[in-house]
Amino acid sequence: MALYEITYLIIPPGVGPDDYEPADLEKRTDTLELPDPEPAGTLPNGVPITYGPARPLVKARITEQLPAGTTVAILRVDLKRG
Repeated sequence: MALYEITYLIIPPGVGPDDYEPADLEKRTDTLELPDPEPAGTLPNGVPITYGPARPLVKARITEQLPAGTTVAILRVDLKRG
């Protein structure tokens, strides 16, 4: 397992995609433990490429901590190093 810093917007219950402006939503950043990144090859300069956790998994882990009916819009998923 690895630690990831997740930045997301909270969409309140009953709010549809046409009912808000992203700048009006609450923005949060949390640290979650999720599966280790998977290797995906290397760049031409030899730097390894990895895949992070799947977005549906990240969204599910965040929404389980929020009130029922609340959804999130994931903005960033960053692996915490060191």
